[in-house]
Amino acid sequence: MFEKISFSGKSKSGGYSRTIGLFGVLVWALLLFAPNGRAELVDRILAIVNEDIILLSELEQAMAPLREKLKQAGYSEAQQRIYLSDQQAPMLQKMIDEKLTDQQAKRLNLTVSEEDTDKAIERFKAINKMSKDDLERMLKLEGLTPETFRSQIKEQLVQTKIVNREVKSKIVITDVEIKKYYDAHAKQYTGVTKYHLRHILMKPATQADDEREKVRQEMQRLHERLQGGESFVSLAKVYSQAATAPEGGDLGAFESRMLSAPIRDALNGLSAGQFTSVIDTEQGYQLFFVEEVLQTGGKSLEEATPEIQEKLFSEEVEEKFKTWLQELRQRAHIQIVE
Repeated sequence: MFEKISFSGKSKSGGYSRTIGLFGVLVWALLLFAPNGRAELVDRILAIVNEDIILLSELEQAMAPLREKLKQAGYSEAQQRIYLSDQQAPMLQKMIDEKLTDQQAKRLNLTVSEEDTDKAIERFKAINKMSKDDLERMLKLEGLTPETFRSQIKEQLVQTKIVNREVKSKIVITDVEIKKYYDAHAKQYTGVTKYHLRHILMKPATQADDEREKVRQEMQRLHERLQGGESFVSLAKVYSQAATAPEGGDLGAFESRMLSAPIRDALNGLSAGQFTSVIDTEQGYQLFFVEEVLQTGGKSLEEATPEIQEKLFSEEVEEKFKTWLQELRQRAHIQIVE
C-alpha cells in the first residue's frame, strides 16, 4: 500500500487539511527503484499551490536557460552556483504565480489551441525577422529546447487571455488622463523648433562706450525703418557688415537650442515675417528676421492620443494584474516546503 502525505494550511475561510496520495502524483516523481530494489530519492516537493505541486526538477528545468547563459558567459562553476542559488527563490515565486494563473484559466475554461500556438510562434518569427533556422539558433543560445519554447509561448497566450478577461475589461483610459499625460510631457511632443533667419550686423570700431552707443543708435534707426515697412533683405544688403550681406543676411535654419540665450529669448513668440529688436551680441549689434519657423517631430494631442492611450493602458494593465495576482494569492493555499 502507498503511504500518504498530509499537510494543513490557512485560508480566509479558515483552516483546512489536504491529503495527497503518492500514487498518481508523487510516486514516479519522487522514487526511482534502483537495480538492488532499494528506493532512492531523486526529486522532492518545493511548494504546494492549492491542488498542485511544484517539484525541484521543475525548478531546475525553469533555471536551465539561465544556467546555460552563465555557462556561455564564462562564469566558473562556483560563480554559477552562487548566482543560481540567489535566483532560486524569485524563480519559485514566479512559478507559483504561473501555477495560480493556470488554475484560474482552468476554472474559467480558457484554453489555447495548438493552432493558436503555431500562429503565435510565426508572429514571433515575423516580428524578429527570423527563419526557422534562426529561431533554432536563438533557442540554443538561450538554453531552450523547441518544446520548452513552445510551452512558454502557450503559457503567455493563456496569461494574455486571463488578463483580457480579468483585468483589461475593467480598465478605461479617459480623455482627461490622456490630456494630463500630454501636458506633463509637453517637451516630448512639441518636437524641435527651427528658425530660418536673416540678420543685419553692425560692429563698433572700438569698445569705447561712445562708439558702441553710436552703432546702437544706427541699428535702432534701421529697426524703425523696418517697422515702417522697408525690406529686411534690402537693408541687410546695404548696411550689414556680415559676410551674409550679399544674400540679404540669410543665415539658414537653426534649432532653437543652438542659439545663444539673448537671441533665443528675442525670437521667442515671433512668427515668420517678424523681426527682433536690436540685440547686443558678442559679434556686435544685430537685428534678426524670421524667414520661417519650422516644427519637426512634434505631435498634436490628437496625433499623440493613440500612443499615450496604449502606454497608459499597458501601465494600468500591469498594475491591475499585480493587484489581481495578489488577491489570488491571498485566497489560495500556498505552502513552501522546507
